[in-house]
Amino acid sequence: MRPIPAVAVALLALPLLILGACAQPPADDARRDAQPERYARDRDLCRAQVDEYMRTRRNIDDSRRDVFRGDDDRFGRGDLPRQMAAYGDTRTSDRMLADCMASRGWQQPQKQWWQKL
Repeated sequence: MRPIPAVAVALLALPLLILGACAQPPADDARRDAQPERYARDRDLCRAQVDEYMRTRRNIDDSRRDVFRGDDDRFGRGDLPRQMAAYGDTRTSDRMLADCMASRGWQQPQKQWWQKL
């Protein structure tokens, strides 16, 4: 009987190591589960801060858009600027909420580039 080469052992062990790493919850999830009221309070404070900023920003952007209104409605592109603004607002508010939570000590999970789209 021949001995198993080291490469074969490494190839067999690699999936087990990857599964083991995936099975452990991140430290922040354990912290969040241990302190749910603090996490909820911090999230509510951050959400209120972000909502206030986004409301002010939306008012400014809408006022600017009214001043510089063009022929978008006449050419059938009336919804496009509003849809783009809503998409940009969603991304901005998500990023600001994550930054606020990170500044309070709650690290946010990192997403792959294709999940951020």
